[in-house]
Amino acid sequence: MIGERLQELRKSVNLTQEELSHKLSISRSSLSLYEIDKREPDCETSSKIADFFDVSLDYLYGRSNDKSHTKATVLNISATLTENEKKVLKIFSRIKDEALQEKIIIKIEGYVDCMVEMIGGEETG
Repeated sequence: MIGERLQELRKSVNLTQEELSHKLSISRSSLSLYEIDKREPDCETSSKIADFFDVSLDYLYGRSNDKSHTKATVLNISATLTENEKKVLKIFSRIKDEALQEKIIIKIEGYVDCMVEMIGGEETG
């Protein structure tokens, strides 16, 4: 089902396979195979596709006809965040390189664990 949805989404924004594959940083042949359901994208690529078209993974995989599910979920999650959590996310969103994000997360976790240990506070679990 992903192939049909992917092709429909690509055509809805008037992109060729070549153009979309470039935007997603995948090969045109991979995209072609996804569209004809001969191959399924991995999790990272599926997420890139869903993010690019601003649809939920459920929509992309045919489990839902609601394209905007992702937005509603994000809004619901955002409403539950504290102001400090929002500040941290805003700072983190400035980092676009995913490999760098992973390195920073590891460093932040270490820093937070160290600070909690120094203060003798609660576990970070």
